Amino acid sequence: MSTQHTIIKDKTFEVIESAVNQMVDLIKPTYGPASNKVIIDKIPYRMVVDDGVQIARDFQLEDPAENAVVKVVRETAVTTNDRAGDGTTSSLIMLQAIIREVGRKSSFNGRKIEIELKKGLEDVRKYLKNEATQIETKEDIKKVALVSFDHEEIATMISEIYHKLGKEGIITIDQSPTMKTTVETTDGTRLASGYLSPYMVTNPQRMETEIQKPHFLITDYRLTEADDVLGIMNKMAKEGKNNLIVIAENIEQHALATMVVNLPHVVNPETGKPGKFMSIAVAAPKMDNQKQFLEDLALITGAKMFSQEKGERLETAEVSHLGKANKVIVRRDETVIVDPKGNKSVVGTAVSALREAIKNENDKKKKTELQKRLAVFTNTLAVIKVGAATANEQKALKYKVEDALHSVKSAFKSGVVCGAGLALANIKTSSPILNEALKYPARQLRENMGLDGELNIKPGEALNVVTGKIGPFLDVGVVDPADVLLAGVESAISIASLLLTSSGMIVESAKEPK
Repeated sequence: MSTQHTIIKDKTFEVIESAVNQMVDLIKPTYGPASNKVIIDKIPYRMVVDDGVQIARDFQLEDPAENAVVKVVRETAVTTNDRAGDGTTSSLIMLQAIIREVGRKSSFNGRKIEIELKKGLEDVRKYLKNEATQIETKEDIKKVALVSFDHEEIATMISEIYHKLGKEGIITIDQSPTMKTTVETTDGTRLASGYLSPYMVTNPQRMETEIQKPHFLITDYRLTEADDVLGIMNKMAKEGKNNLIVIAENIEQHALATMVVNLPHVVNPETGKPGKFMSIAVAAPKMDNQKQFLEDLALITGAKMFSQEKGERLETAEVSHLGKANKVIVRRDETVIVDPKGNKSVVGTAVSALREAIKNENDKKKKTELQKRLAVFTNTLAVIKVGAATANEQKALKYKVEDALHSVKSAFKSGVVCGAGLALANIKTSSPILNEALKYPARQLRENMGLDGELNIKPGEALNVVTGKIGPFLDVGVVDPADVLLAGVESAISIASLLLTSSGMIVESAKEPK
């Protein structure tokens, strides 16, 4: 089948407007606690979800030109979720409102509108920073979780976990073999760095990779050649093991390419066949004491740390030198190691030595570094095991729990403001277009809940549309993390600026044979 190119010039805005409306009109009924859902039936999965980012990822249009617009919107909107973990739906609602406001003009200058919107964004940023309230109590945490997922039991569960582990607590999500959702605690640690290639993602819906029973090769070398990784990969393959996490100063060039072409979900361009070895490349986090961190990580996982300073060669690495864990979850900027399998006695000795060193250290800076090291060894990780009656329900529930966790994490970071779109609706910026767009999330939420007309409430108060209570927003549990709202507004303005400054389109599509 050949391809054909379509050039669009005069009707570019009409195509943009049509595509945005079709996409957002499907997604926006899911905004808020109304429990409106969308059925997604695509190979290889079928699900019923009210998760805006998931619907955006799967949304397509038959018209090639309109679908090209959808791709632009999707790529930028998904970054809102990657950054803040939530806020995609309200971001798309604001995007549609901006496009709608511009469409009412007889003519417009895209560049001038972009400047206007970005100037207005500064007003939004200042407002949210000034109005944000820090969350502190277990009840505050629960209220934030309930906004993302209106589920009393799970919101209570999340608040209790964070109250126990603290704001830096590590929480992961797994599937439960039963219908019940439960929490387990285990040892674990987290690296502030993730996969080096998006080809290593096995779950494109969530942009992450989860590997059971992984092996760890840990080194402070910079890996560049294929032989840097092929040796240990071949030795593992001979033993029927094919799940390797390489944590190094960096992995690049031929070394990274070798790992990519051997992935089971990547077709090798030379053989034309998919690979048979699952491996993830992770760069060691950038820090002053990186070598010490890698030594500690090797101890926790039971690995040998291959040190450049000692002249230890990677070619000598054996399978017995690799660390182990029960599971690893790798995202773009985070790696979570669940239940590492280092020698408990050796780890216990290291922990005792660190505690003694902290007690005897008088230098504040050195004491802080020792405390950070101790945290790597003593992290307790909570695993929420999501249960449901069916696989589809379990997947949808898992996404909602993830959203709630991300919201709480963002709330810890940036504080909270009045939710239900009300904080956005109260912002007055220098941009008339943006002022109107900021009102739309609150309107859409009320429409989804079947509430007519504008709310007549005092500043700082809110209506909880689930309980019917009106009062101070934190008291009645109507909150949004400030960082999530800001990410949503930034995303809407970014997409709108791209689209409104587009004066033409070149679209490639399949040409049916005659």
